[in-house]
Amino acid sequence: MDVVFTIVSRNYAAQAAVLMRSLARAEPDATRVVIAADGPIPELDAYARVIEAVDTGAPVGAMSVYYDALELNTAIKPHAFRRLLADPGVSSVTYLDPDIYVYGHLDLVREALNKAPLVVIPHLTRPLAGEANPNDHTILTSGAYNLGFLSARRTGEIFTLMDWWAEKCRFDCRVDFANGLFTDQKWMDLAPGLVSDVAILRDPGLDIAYWNLEGRTLAHGPQGWQVNGRPLGFFHFSGFDPRRPEVLSKHQDRIVVAPESPLARLLSDYAKALLDNGHDQASRIPYAYGAFPSGRPVSGPMRRCALRAARAGRRFDEGLSPATEAWMDQAEPLAALDGLPDVTREMDQVWREHPAAAARFARDGLEGRLAFHAWFAGPESLAHPQSRAAAQGLLEGWRAGARRPAPWPQADPPWTGAASAVNGWLSAATELPWPRTAAGMLAARADLRDRFGQGPREDLLAWLLGPEAEAGRFDSNLLDRATQLDLSQDIAPLLGAARFAQAHRGELSALRLQISAGYGVAVRARWPEALRQAVRGEGDRLVGSLTGPYPFPRVLLRIWDSRPDLQRLFGLHTPLGRLAYLRWLIGGGFREYDIEPEGLPQTLTRSLVFRLARLSVRGAHAPGRGTSLSRAAAVVVVHALTPAMADWPRGVLICEASSGRLRRPDGAPVGQTEVDMVIFATGPGFVAADAQALIAQDVSWSRAAGVWSAETLTGLDDDHPAWGFVDEVWSDQAASRPRPRPVEILSSHMPLLTQLAGLMTP
Repeated sequence: MDVVFTIVSRNYAAQAAVLMRSLARAEPDATRVVIAADGPIPELDAYARVIEAVDTGAPVGAMSVYYDALELNTAIKPHAFRRLLADPGVSSVTYLDPDIYVYGHLDLVREALNKAPLVVIPHLTRPLAGEANPNDHTILTSGAYNLGFLSARRTGEIFTLMDWWAEKCRFDCRVDFANGLFTDQKWMDLAPGLVSDVAILRDPGLDIAYWNLEGRTLAHGPQGWQVNGRPLGFFHFSGFDPRRPEVLSKHQDRIVVAPESPLARLLSDYAKALLDNGHDQASRIPYAYGAFPSGRPVSGPMRRCALRAARAGRRFDEGLSPATEAWMDQAEPLAALDGLPDVTREMDQVWREHPAAAARFARDGLEGRLAFHAWFAGPESLAHPQSRAAAQGLLEGWRAGARRPAPWPQADPPWTGAASAVNGWLSAATELPWPRTAAGMLAARADLRDRFGQGPREDLLAWLLGPEAEAGRFDSNLLDRATQLDLSQDIAPLLGAARFAQAHRGELSALRLQISAGYGVAVRARWPEALRQAVRGEGDRLVGSLTGPYPFPRVLLRIWDSRPDLQRLFGLHTPLGRLAYLRWLIGGGFREYDIEPEGLPQTLTRSLVFRLARLSVRGAHAPGRGTSLSRAAAVVVVHALTPAMADWPRGVLICEASSGRLRRPDGAPVGQTEVDMVIFATGPGFVAADAQALIAQDVSWSRAAGVWSAETLTGLDDDHPAWGFVDEVWSDQAASRPRPRPVEILSSHMPLLTQLAGLMTP
């Protein structure tokens, strides 16, 4: 049984009806099928078997989010081939675009299928002279073969080809000439090398269209329509508008339709057929996946933003749901910078691809970020009102401040031991929806709640393991063992951490992302060894065949293998070549691939050759965090620095909670530190996050105190986790009611409180 099918959205129902009626006359024995891309088309039941696209196995829900109508219709094609070829009794399947009219039998196609499992038709069988459109260059960018036609026989290698093609169309069935893609079509340029044989049909009567009509003679006589004296098999009316039948196609300016010519008659007949089959009504049906259920149109930047996210692993199986619309309006984590207002995911994509926005607004500074917000709110951005409202919401949220405490996720008994040992409680397993250490961050940070509170757990962990840990506000070693085990077995969040941390570098290849995660972010963020090794894989293993002048880890070989330029410059088969490669790495390669040298195997970094090479290279990659130990009387955690703090005694250190930075009163940075007392002057809702920032920066303490007002204490429940982080509370009023653990509430420190310049949290 031979099957001929097409794929249409509802607005192309008239074209599909005309195609199927022409097939019924030309190929009455063929089984006719229409794949409905965006919903039922019952009016076509009279002409063909109608199958909804979701029943082909295509991931229509996800693709409807990031593909427009043309891209979605073409991305379904390989899935439809697989589905139809698998039906019992089917021997061959042929695809025709819906804007094709079949004038004669398809014997040439069947004859070709007897010789080869795949049949294609090239766009051109002769060069196109001149610069009129289309020209040779236009066709080159579109693909060698026109995928308005494709025919395949039922064989094992064809199923393998369709599997490959379907996977390519999962993310790369898009109109993207800059990256060498034109929907599903360009991929089939590779088909001759992927199957045992391909039949290429060059008959002038097959797949006639605006791109190949020049130089062919169309005529009508007693034998019907002919081209160059051969029977016309089928004509492809690509870009034709039946309301303007005097124009061959909107896509070309090469051919002028002469009045009363055979071409004029052909176009007029086809226009009448379309109009008689309801073209005017069908063409007004909106694309089902062109808007969210709210009625808000899906913009091009939204689709491309979703495509980037889908590539990174986000699932959009629910399609254009309210949840997907809300996701578009959420803050883009990769664009987040401390102290700056967030931008929505749609805004971020607009900035990436809009020439005016990218050139005019530097988003790494407050002035540029605010200017970009103002531009997006104006008419030049062409943003939908709901998109502007979402952006305004983020701007207002930023103005209100990111550090806004929220209740702990659920009842969770506080730590009852000494406050200096609270890290054991933080890292213990819990029934909370998040690890305790993550819950403490969410409780203190409205920006994290907005970005990740309703999203996948892995997204928050990736952010914490990346930017937050690198900034010294989060210690991944406090994650409970079960979470660490999960991360070591599924490294997607670890790669996500590197993607977040390296967002300023744009899209990273899979190799660069893995190297950055294992040898850059993992070192600066001080991941546990199990997480480092999980993402590194065999990167630390020494290459036994490359010995001398220094041990050679496999990660360095992976970089060399991926770079033809390095292979030309540095021959690893010689000791001198390997030494020159090492000097290149030290001089800039480590920085380029985000490798912290101290994170490499010590057999390499402690070798004499490595140390000498480092001394010999100007601008060598500097080591990361230092490990000097200091002592201090106290650390005071405050929301933000004030000028008055410069006069505080040198024995008192300051932790600025908004940035997580630890410093002396004069502004000098501080390394690993032991202190007698930590004083939390930022409020109970922040204490879990602020304690983690200190732990992440190697601060240990003997006792801890909270500087909290009587009003704050009155509203503080006995089971609030903040009680576990302090041994005493300094307040403006003594209180004696019992607490879940022995916590003194003292008012005798009022002189000291006065010296702390009104830090008490109201």
